[in-house]
Amino acid sequence: MVILITGSRGFIGSRLSILLKENGYDIIPFDADISNREQVLNLQAAKEIDAVIHLASVINKKNAETFKRVNIEGTKNIADFCKKNKVKRIIFLSSLKVLSRLRNPYIESKKEAEKIIIASGLPYIILRPSMIYGPGDKKNIGFLLKLAKKFPFMPGLKFRMQLLFIDDLAKIIMESLSLSPNRIINIAGRAVSYIDLLEALKGLGYKFSVINWPNFFERFIKIICRLPFSPLLRWQIDSLLNGDIVNDYTWHRLFNIEATSLEDGLLKTIKNK
Repeated sequence: MVILITGSRGFIGSRLSILLKENGYDIIPFDADISNREQVLNLQAAKEIDAVIHLASVINKKNAETFKRVNIEGTKNIADFCKKNKVKRIIFLSSLKVLSRLRNPYIESKKEAEKIIIASGLPYIILRPSMIYGPGDKKNIGFLLKLAKKFPFMPGLKFRMQLLFIDDLAKIIMESLSLSPNRIINIAGRAVSYIDLLEALKGLGYKFSVINWPNFFERFIKIICRLPFSPLLRWQIDSLLNGDIVNDYTWHRLFNIEATSLEDGLLKTIKNK
């Protein structure tokens, strides 16, 4: 089977490409600008493409117009490419955040992109993963690991998150190539508190103390994220601290995959940084 992957060199795409190649799939990487309609539609593949896995998107851009151009218009371009080339299936990576009560440019762009995929007439699978972590992660948990390694103190914030290990997601995407199409699947990771995550890191040898001033630190972080050098935007902080939890774990049975434990996932992430 010949698979075209957008964003194949990214955090998820690079890991997925390795897994697919190991399982005999023929991979065509597409790492150009998906918002360039002419470039997308004029792509000439050497082989007939059986499926497209659409991973490419932007997450932390300050300009809302960028989300529209890449996540929405880019998805429309990819869907039209699939129709032009009679691709048999498209797998689109959305986000579990589309179920949140919050509104921000990223969430709204993913909602619109889902509508484009559904309305395209293509056989589709839409996957909505929660927060992804693992080897190669330079944001999210990867950023936290960097801080925990450098600083002797960590803030004791009070929020929960749902963590999904990258290799579990890669397996899910691969298995989606053989699922019956036209379905949306929530991929909720294990719900853990931020404090539990810090304790797990301490159990793996990280040496820091936790300072329990959650209200102060939340206000401080929200101030810092307004500064030009901040790695996170205000709406990303709001989304993180909101702590939405989606209790939908039917994907375990659907894909017959046992989720990687937090301890094993963190250990693999640390060893392969």
